[in-house]
Amino acid sequence: MKIKKNLSDADMLRGWSEEESFETAVLTDDSEHRRIRRTSRELKKEAEAKMMLPPEAQEKLNRCLLEVSMEWLREKGGDVDWKVVRDGMVITLVPAPAKHKK
Repeated sequence: MKIKKNLSDADMLRGWSEEESFETAVLTDDSEHRRIRRTSRELKKEAEAKMMLPPEAQEKLNRCLLEVSMEWLREKGGDVDWKVVRDGMVITLVPAPAKHKK
């Protein structure tokens, strides 16, 4: 068989088919394509479903936590952990210094 010049890859491989071997049989994926990564929108909806707060209250809580975290970082210069304290029907989040694991 003579190889013709100036052919594209598709033209060179036209009419050729690979015989199935053990390697090609194992490497072929017969299952349907599954998404491995979820979008940030899906992750956000999933997190909102887990939390039992309305979206408006959750937004306010997140904003307040961010503000306190930024103030803590400016004043104390380190990371913050949150301690949850319940007193009857009142739930309080108290910032505390983060413990670094070594």
